[in-house]
Amino acid sequence: MKKWIGSALVYLLLVIGGYTAYAFYASEDVSQGDEGSHEEHQGENAHGEEEEHGDHEEEGHDGGHDDHGDHEGESTSEVQADVKIDGEEMTITLTDLEGNPMDDLEVSHEKLMHLIVISEDLEEFKHLHPEKVSAGVFTAKADLEDGMYQAFVDIKPSDLQYVNEAHPLMVGEHDSHEDAQIHLDPETQWQKEQEDYSVTLDVNNFSVKENVVLSFDIEGAEPEDYLGALGHVVVVDEALDEFIHVHPRKGEEPVFEAHFSEPGMYKLWAEFKLDGKVYAFPYVLEITE
Repeated sequence: MKKWIGSALVYLLLVIGGYTAYAFYASEDVSQGDEGSHEEHQGENAHGEEEEHGDHEEEGHDGGHDDHGDHEGESTSEVQADVKIDGEEMTITLTDLEGNPMDDLEVSHEKLMHLIVISEDLEEFKHLHPEKVSAGVFTAKADLEDGMYQAFVDIKPSDLQYVNEAHPLMVGEHDSHEDAQIHLDPETQWQKEQEDYSVTLDVNNFSVKENVVLSFDIEGAEPEDYLGALGHVVVVDEALDEFIHVHPRKGEEPVFEAHFSEPGMYKLWAEFKLDGKVYAFPYVLEITE
């Protein structure tokens, strides 16, 4: 009897010990499996986020570089113009970027060169046509009062790119305080009179978002052909930084169309040939957003 009880106790202890060992090792395997899955999931997330971030940086860099390059190309002039004045004679010298004389120009409205000279107070306006005297050198006569002026050389090179920029001119004795930059006031009188002629300007809009149509009603005479057109309109901003030269639309009416790149105050001169004489009628435009 005692022998049977002892055998039973030994068997019970073996069963309990075996179960305990099985539970221990099974638990350890499950724990290791969960940790491995968690680390693998983290790795996949980190890899995915890194790829997405890298693509975003590359796209942003390429876009910024392209925009910068296009802007620089638009502002490059391959022709340099130098303007000087001695007494009443103005000399304009054209060179390429290597300093060689450049006069390979196309005729634009019956002339190789249009020279616009405007006083810094925006009161004096001259539209001249210099003549070629040698390779790349043109001259013109100009009767200008003492003071500061800006000259714009309006040309059309055959093959080279050209940007029309202001060239400062000092005529006679000049006090730098006399011609301080002025500020234009908005126009209040759209009808201008000179001698027996009256010209009224009608503007369809004053926005940089649209082309501005300038229509002129001329009383006292019919506009005659002037340099291959019914008229010419020259526009500058009040700082004399921006220059616009436009010609009429095709047709029998003096209607012009201009585009303004920035809002601000502008002065324009509308030139018409009336009874054989050229007149310039001035107006002020306020261009808005």
